[in-house]
Amino acid sequence: MLNFKYLKLLRTVPVLLLATAGVSSAEQLKMVAGSVGGGYFKAAAALSEYVSAEMPDVKITVGPGTTWSNVDQLDSGKVDLAVIENVVSSLAWAGDSPTGIKYDFRMLAAVRGPSVIQAFVPNDRGINSFEQILEEKKAIRIATFERSQLVTGIAIDLLAEYGITEEKLKSWGGQLIFTSLKQGFEMLGDGVADMWLTGGSFYPHPAAAQLGLKGKYKLLPISNDVAQKVAEKYGMQIAEVPAGAYADSNGQNDAYPSPVVVVTFAVNKDLSDELVYNILDSLWKHRDEFYAVHRQHNVFKLDFAQNNVGAAPLHPGAAKWYAEQ
Repeated sequence: MLNFKYLKLLRTVPVLLLATAGVSSAEQLKMVAGSVGGGYFKAAAALSEYVSAEMPDVKITVGPGTTWSNVDQLDSGKVDLAVIENVVSSLAWAGDSPTGIKYDFRMLAAVRGPSVIQAFVPNDRGINSFEQILEEKKAIRIATFERSQLVTGIAIDLLAEYGITEEKLKSWGGQLIFTSLKQGFEMLGDGVADMWLTGGSFYPHPAAAQLGLKGKYKLLPISNDVAQKVAEKYGMQIAEVPAGAYADSNGQNDAYPSPVVVVTFAVNKDLSDELVYNILDSLWKHRDEFYAVHRQHNVFKLDFAQNNVGAAPLHPGAAKWYAEQ
């Protein structure tokens, strides 16, 4: 059973208009992403810009959103495009969602990744493994993302596979702290938290060096067995986090396997094949600009883009575009 306690369907948010006014004849499309100014929002805004450049008669307005509200709006026809994770693509398509609904939508491309599980621990806390935490019933304070985030559910399930629950942590004198990435790293540096645990972030993450942890931390390894169990729950693939991933900031880690989260663009199933074909073509033509928006966008290559979208199928217009390349 997936940990949907941390994947609540949030209230639908209004769409924030980004497209310029005065083009009444243009085809108006709506797209939802993440928080304004965040990575998901920037990726969607970039797509809107490229589509406008290549198709002056098509305008995409981009608004903020959250994981499951994006899927809900896409399925109901309230929006035409959405930023979702490939994990959500698989869960939503299978009907393994917080609402129990089997959502019906299509995929455009995988555009960012991979994001992996990472457990940052300062060297002076005496914590070397998840198994040790359970065995010694350590009273540690684990900071992770807000409860509403998909990656928080992944992190909570990872702990559970090691036998560590929020209730047990409390009984040992520890706690789970739900916060932002920036605040989580600051808590580590200030001694307010003993671990920053993310169910999906890219590496090497600059915050580790920027927020006072340089030369003072390590990543806890994940066992093959636990990585496989978490991956199976969420329909995720597994990648290796290489040894020395944080060597440039003197962080320490051995190589370990991790389930992988990939960011994707999804589309409403009723969009025309021609329109979807041209949207994808616009993104591809501006891929060098897209890579410059975020360094993780450089995975947007032909093979990766079409084979890492999760279980939901490609839109026929997207499938046609890939077949012609």
